[in-house]
Amino acid sequence: MTKVAPGKAPYRLTLFVVGKDANSILAQENLRHISAEYLNRGTCTITIVDVLEDFQAALDNDVYVTPTLLVDGPRGRSTIIGNLSDVDRIVLTIGAGA
Repeated sequence: MTKVAPGKAPYRLTLFVVGKDANSILAQENLRHISAEYLNRGTCTITIVDVLEDFQAALDNDVYVTPTLLVDGPRGRSTIIGNLSDVDRIVLTIGAGA
């Protein structure tokens, strides 16, 4: 269980990728950077789902394109498609800068 700082809403980040695809690898690297730089330690959990290994999880979450990031956070659920290179836009969408 992840310990959450008082007054902080936890972020649950689920990244759907496909194997060792270049965009999938880049999305994972960018997500690690974003979570380390913009989300306070202990306020997020990150799950990486490789659709080659768990295709049903993608279907269950209506994910049909990879990479796709599902964000459950203080602003509700957001879906971000792509390799997460536009850090400013990702942070704004997640609401981590607020």
